Amino acid sequence: MEQLKKQPAPNAQTDAETQKNPAYQSQSRTSAALSTATTAAGAQQPLTQRQIKILEDRGLDMEMVVRMGWRTAGRSDTDSSIAIPYFRSGKEVNCKTRTIEGEKRFFQVKDGEKCFYNVDCLSEIGEQTLVICEGEMDCLIALQCGYVAVSVPDGAPKVAVGDRDSVKYTYLADIPKTIKTIILAVDSDIAGEALKLDLSLRLGKERCQTIVYPRGCKDLNDAFKAYGAKGVHASIAKAQYMQIDGLYRLEDLPALTEEKAFNVGITGLHNHLRIRRGDFSVVTGIPSHGKSTFVNHIAFNLAKNHSWNVCFASFEQPPQTEHLRALRTLYAERPAHLLNQDECKESDDFINKHFSFIVPPEDSDEEFDMIWLKDRMVMAVTRYKTDMIVIDPWNEIEHVYDQREISLTQYVGKAIRGLKHFARRYNVHVMVVAHPAKMKKDKDGNYPIPTPYDISDSSHWYNKPEQCIVVHRTDKQNSLIKIAKSRYHYALGTPAEIELKFNDYTGKFGDLF
Repeated sequence: MEQLKKQPAPNAQTDAETQKNPAYQSQSRTSAALSTATTAAGAQQPLTQRQIKILEDRGLDMEMVVRMGWRTAGRSDTDSSIAIPYFRSGKEVNCKTRTIEGEKRFFQVKDGEKCFYNVDCLSEIGEQTLVICEGEMDCLIALQCGYVAVSVPDGAPKVAVGDRDSVKYTYLADIPKTIKTIILAVDSDIAGEALKLDLSLRLGKERCQTIVYPRGCKDLNDAFKAYGAKGVHASIAKAQYMQIDGLYRLEDLPALTEEKAFNVGITGLHNHLRIRRGDFSVVTGIPSHGKSTFVNHIAFNLAKNHSWNVCFASFEQPPQTEHLRALRTLYAERPAHLLNQDECKESDDFINKHFSFIVPPEDSDEEFDMIWLKDRMVMAVTRYKTDMIVIDPWNEIEHVYDQREISLTQYVGKAIRGLKHFARRYNVHVMVVAHPAKMKKDKDGNYPIPTPYDISDSSHWYNKPEQCIVVHRTDKQNSLIKIAKSRYHYALGTPAEIELKFNDYTGKFGDLF
């Protein structure tokens, strides 16, 4: 657009390219149909030579101006105002009086019909592209450049009406549903933006395009004065569909840097379980089969090997005893009760640096529901720069919802969506430990290996997470770690069943061999 050669203010009547445009000729024939109705009025109050000169300097085609019935609205000694009649089916139904120099002022006749300027073109438009302008002069510029165009009758509002009901835009009912593309050629100022919003909300953003004018131009009239018809054509040719939240082409989306996936540092799992920020995972297993112990090991390794900060939303294990004992053991690689004072201090310094805890106060009557929990999760991310949040277990949260409006399954689905959104928004990994529904032993007295579908209340536990992990003890020291789901194999690893040995002395899982 900036490479267009700037021209002196052109006279559209001499623009051969414009005159040959079929759409221009079609519009001239349409306008000619109005000439019988307008000639008498125009003859009674013709434009003065001074008004003609002002309009020509703006680039308006005077032949079209006359055909559209424009006339003077003042005395010969005060000819700064013109009258612009509005027609429907060839009959004048309204008239706008406006100044064309000095302070800009407008008014319309009392009880005039509120309709588009040049509304009659809509009766035969079919599927053609329509240009909607903010003013009649811009509309005439579009018409003489060959476009099907109308103008709003009231200009632009100072403040957008928005999606509220308003009689201001009743005239939009004249726009046929058949039109697939509507170009909003409004002014590039605050009021124009308000009009653009109001029109697009009512006409449908999916079919509305907007214009970026050449530098120094705020409307089609300016583009025509500066660059002639080429300026108008270039502006309209580059019109872009309005942005719709949630709908993009790939080139419109901001570039994303894919988060690195980190090994959890447990031998045997390198190719099957990697953790990254922004994801949501679930760990399940029969009670007392080592879910929390396994999660503690993962969280500790991420802190030790990759300097992650981890927050435990702890609803079953008191941090002062159980978490402290487990993390001390993992840090020292020997039972916490065997550590001396210096070793305890060293391990505690590490724990205080990398771990925080969300713990419901025992003496509070407050409901520790998802709202309460999310508030603390936000604080953990903000205050402690948390990389991973572990909710252990899900079943101990107070799940508050209106049973008259949604089912438990719907509530769980909504809650999981909220946690996934939290993980992406705050760029943390959210891991939930969830118990399966009560399971029955087989004929040999053993529990079957649960699946994520067995988690209480909803199949969403399998469908929505990026990763699903099952921890199942096969005997006193051995555990089956089943990666039941991994949404992105290339990044997070492939599903598998890996049998690991648990070392009571170090508190760690490792390869059987």
